[in-house]
Amino acid sequence: MLAVKYSNLNNFLPNQTEWELFHDLDSFLESFYNATNDLSTQSYPTIAHSRIILLAIKIDLYIDRGQESLLNDIINSMKEKFDIYYEILKEITHISAFLDPRYKNYCFPEMSNEDILSPIQQKLEQEQPITSIKPIKISPFLQKLKATRNILTVDNEVNKYWNSSEAAEDIKPLEWWKTHSTEYPNLSKLAIDYLCIQASSVPCEQLFSIAGQVLCKSRNRLTGESVRACICLRSWILENI
Repeated sequence: MLAVKYSNLNNFLPNQTEWELFHDLDSFLESFYNATNDLSTQSYPTIAHSRIILLAIKIDLYIDRGQESLLNDIINSMKEKFDIYYEILKEITHISAFLDPRYKNYCFPEMSNEDILSPIQQKLEQEQPITSIKPIKISPFLQKLKATRNILTVDNEVNKYWNSSEAAEDIKPLEWWKTHSTEYPNLSKLAIDYLCIQASSVPCEQLFSIAGQVLCKSRNRLTGESVRACICLRSWILENI
């Protein structure tokens, strides 16, 4: 409309190639926008959910856009940075992602079953509880057999869980493990330690930003009670409480 009405603006308006670039850039950055919103929510995403987000972003980064794509230089730089962080996070989130029954089948692409299950089995063998406190003289042959039986129990439990179907996405992982604690007694104990909420400074930073908007130059005489009430009301409205 502007170009038709003011022909002298034609030199300043984006051409067809530039409009296509803007469209491609908008589509590419949409997943990062959604990831930022997901990771910044007050509901505190779990470590496994964070891994799912990273894997989805990895798909977007490595999709073939052709050699002529104008985004290639930017995306290649992003890949280098992403791979550095992902290699670190991939190892430290392995057990937590495995123990989340919602995502376990999607968190380990391009990995063999042995590579997936081995860290879990090793961890369970290390975490075997001590069955007696008082020293009791036991035959060394019986001890060897008991140790073998524990390993077999762990292997069977891990494989059974791994081959089971994933849980519904709306379930709460710890409640799922409580329900299945008799079926997976060792894994359920491990899940209590590893299905934790990741540490995040986002809620604190958001709170300070919101407080700065409430207590501003035009409302600098609000009392502490009034500021607290405004912040609480905003939180309740957003959470539909």
